[in-house]
Amino acid sequence: MELDKKSKDYEILKKTVFSEARGESKEGQRAVAWVIKNRANQGTKYSKDGTIAGVCLKPYQFSCWNQDQKHLIEQGIKKERHVYDAMDEWLPKVYMNPDPTGGADHYFCPSKIPTPDWVKNCEFKVEIGNHKFYKAKW
Repeated sequence: MELDKKSKDYEILKKTVFSEARGESKEGQRAVAWVIKNRANQGTKYSKDGTIAGVCLKPYQFSCWNQDQKHLIEQGIKKERHVYDAMDEWLPKVYMNPDPTGGADHYFCPSKIPTPDWVKNCEFKVEIGNHKFYKAKW
């Protein structure tokens, strides 16, 4: 499935991956995109509508969209426009490649936050770059 660059899902996905993983390799950024897709595939478990945008914008799921941080998205894009624009080369086709996370629907960056409590209810899948990826057991 190729994503439409003009869709709301694409715009929100791009901003989320940029904000959450712009310092990572393309593989690390793809992995974050796949976590979002894996959550969307679970329907309304992680969003009201089961869409990619709905998953990204659900409160307290992706810190870049938290009220106290979402203003940083546009600031980051202005500072690193070339990085943001370069994502258009691979992001539309990200879901046409195999999932590098093995079905993960959670991740965190150990260098930024302590291990979250939710890890207890998850199966570790893989470490890619600075992120650890997990799949919920429930």
